Amino acid sequence: MSEPTPNGPGRQALATVAALLFGLAAVIAWDITSMAPAQAVGVGPTAVMRIVVGLLLVLGLAHAIAAARAAPKAQAETEPATNRAALGWVLGGLIGMIAVLQLGAGFVLGATWLFAATARAFGQPLRSRSPVIGLVLAALVYAFFTQALSLSLPAGPLERLLLG
Repeated sequence: MSEPTPNGPGRQALATVAALLFGLAAVIAWDITSMAPAQAVGVGPTAVMRIVVGLLLVLGLAHAIAAARAAPKAQAETEPATNRAALGWVLGGLIGMIAVLQLGAGFVLGATWLFAATARAFGQPLRSRSPVIGLVLAALVYAFFTQALSLSLPAGPLERLLLG
């Protein structure tokens, strides 16, 4: 694990993220206890959730270790300014995905919208490349969840066309 750079996150920020990750892992672990067990032998609905809990715990531990190693920030040092445009693109992507799902257009189009908006927030210009990558990834995720895991995601016209 590398040491935080002087311009990187401070001890308090790292500790806060670690606490949030541990809290999210606890909420998901508690939610797993209320899920129905698998109907047959094989992968049930809790399998992926247990992996997510494990990964959140590992990330939380890594942040806690980084927070313990980080030197406290100097009082005169100021936090970097928030990139409000990037935050707006990500929030717009989330709101857009919710709207797409509510309008019945399906998971693939909603996730494509979210991917393109997030790519724009990270500096990728809005061209055909980001939406195409998002469309392919969203279709693969949709197919994996619906076909391999037998879980349901919101289906729209595109999903019905691709997978019947």
